[in-house]
Amino acid sequence: MSFFSPASFLIAFGLFLAVAWFLRRPMSGRARRHASGEFAQITGGLIHYQWHGPKDGPVLVMVHGLTTPSFVWRDQLGALTGAGYRVLTFDHFGRGFSDRPYARHTMAFYVREIDELLEKLEVPAGYHLLGYSMGGAIAAHYAALRRDRINRLVLLAPAGLLRSEPNWVARWPVIGDLAMFLFGGWTLRRGSRQAGKLEGVDNDMIEKQCRETRFAGFGAAVLSSLRHVIYTDQTDVHRRLLDRGMPVLAVFGTEDTVIPIACAMRLREINRSAQIVEIKGAGHSLVITHAKQVSRAVLAFLSDREQAPPPPALHPSSEA
Repeated sequence: MSFFSPASFLIAFGLFLAVAWFLRRPMSGRARRHASGEFAQITGGLIHYQWHGPKDGPVLVMVHGLTTPSFVWRDQLGALTGAGYRVLTFDHFGRGFSDRPYARHTMAFYVREIDELLEKLEVPAGYHLLGYSMGGAIAAHYAALRRDRINRLVLLAPAGLLRSEPNWVARWPVIGDLAMFLFGGWTLRRGSRQAGKLEGVDNDMIEKQCRETRFAGFGAAVLSSLRHVIYTDQTDVHRRLLDRGMPVLAVFGTEDTVIPIACAMRLREINRSAQIVEIKGAGHSLVITHAKQVSRAVLAFLSDREQAPPPPALHPSSEA
């Protein structure tokens, strides 16, 4: 048999995949030993969460994006808790210290994740909801379904307003999965370092993001979210938010190449009542690089007679 026969190639390739698999770090008790916060058992496994700020303050639930878990809020928490808010942060499944269930990361998946976490923590209706990047798309979708529970909605560089097509990795099953498994970590680390340095993100945050890619299940969660959430057109979602009287703040960076400023113009067309703030010179990492401007905009919006209760639900939807 030739050394380069198809059988030999398949064996070698299989061994390569096995080695690549075992090099991934599991999200285990050992990996979590330095985790702050707590864990809740919900459908799908353990989800990591943390409360910040005074126990009697108005609740603000923060939803992170595609690749950066809850540590992305590092530079926002001081201003928010200092203003008296009780802030809840958590890691989506597949990220941070949360479990890595094998699942399709659809909008319904994220709605259930949030529903079950808030129910487990007994968070009463009347809280504010904030989402960043992919978390903005999730928060908007969730708010349109759960209008009766939410006081105000904040969207930071939200996905769901792009008119673009997914790349081949997201479009092609099997081939895309294999490419993500083999090269996704390297690609994401390279992109994080390049974009971070270009936007002025500090090295500590960049390296934390890069470490995420080395855990088993991270790439699969990112790829599934790309396929089922990131490129979803949320025109109808934002129209429902307008129809249901949801107060909305949307913050965009003028130099954002991920969620371009054109998305702000599109949101203005869809939801004429949304308050839109553009931060000059900010890229997609605006929650880190322009933290003060973001927190000022958020606090001004929430304190603008935020205590007005949400209107009663006309026909609460259970659709996710």
